[in-house]
Amino acid sequence: MTEKQSHIRGDIWAVISALTTAIGLTIAKIILEDIPPLTFNTYVFLFGSVIILGHSAVNGNLKKTIVVPVADLGFYFILAILFAGSTFCLFTALTFIEPATVSFLSRLELIATLLLAVMFLKEQISRAEILGLLFVLAGIIVMRYGASMELSRAVLLVSIQAILVGTAEVLIKHRIKRINPGSLIFYRGLFMVIIFLIAGTALDQIIWVRDWRLILLLLAAAFFMPYLGRFSYLKAMENINISRASIIVQSQPFFAVGFTLLLIGTFPSMRELSGGFLIVGGVILIKLLEKRHHRKKP
Repeated sequence: MTEKQSHIRGDIWAVISALTTAIGLTIAKIILEDIPPLTFNTYVFLFGSVIILGHSAVNGNLKKTIVVPVADLGFYFILAILFAGSTFCLFTALTFIEPATVSFLSRLELIATLLLAVMFLKEQISRAEILGLLFVLAGIIVMRYGASMELSRAVLLVSIQAILVGTAEVLIKHRIKRINPGSLIFYRGLFMVIIFLIAGTALDQIIWVRDWRLILLLLAAAFFMPYLGRFSYLKAMENINISRASIIVQSQPFFAVGFTLLLIGTFPSMRELSGGFLIVGGVILIKLLEKRHHRKKP
């Protein structure tokens, strides 16, 4: 395969990642009209874990996925706590606002990761990254200015979600060469199911879903988000660098706008769209200038 063909393949996988995650968010919004977030998360990550396990079995990696050192299990459990908190915040925010707006706000994950890497991994922050951060901050201010109570709550929840995801990403980055990605995705999901079951039972928010329509929607959400969204992003990174893949997946909120309009019939307000454009623009600016900065290094 030529370099050009590899780039085309990587670009396609990155678009698929953005597309499928947007579909998953829209389906999640429909499901959350009928069941609470803890029930939703329990089913989605249970189904997602089974799908990932089946994928590993088909590819002959089942043993490699399941058999891991005990120390790694402890690490995966810590990550599961962080991701459980982050997904609970994300999908609770989704009960207040539209999928497209949640998708715009979830771009804050990259900003949180960047700032936490500077704080704890002693990475340097460039002027270009500071400029991008200012764009993102401007986007948040635009969204929050005169916003409803629901949107203000959602901004707070997604900000907490971004910090939790950023913390997890920094931990993963610190140990990335010593862990198996398949095992990480499987055990993270499995431990998250246990956490959601315990929390949901304690708070009396676990509902046994018997409606086949909801079960099929939950299976679809599990397929599109924990499985295909993540799998396609990893496939993209096999063919193109992380910066290029990251820039392409910033298209996710715009896919979410389309699917929300198509499946739910709603559309973000002009203020939400304006703030969202600034947030996405800031993230893309950081990635583009970061890429140029790396090229200039000897």
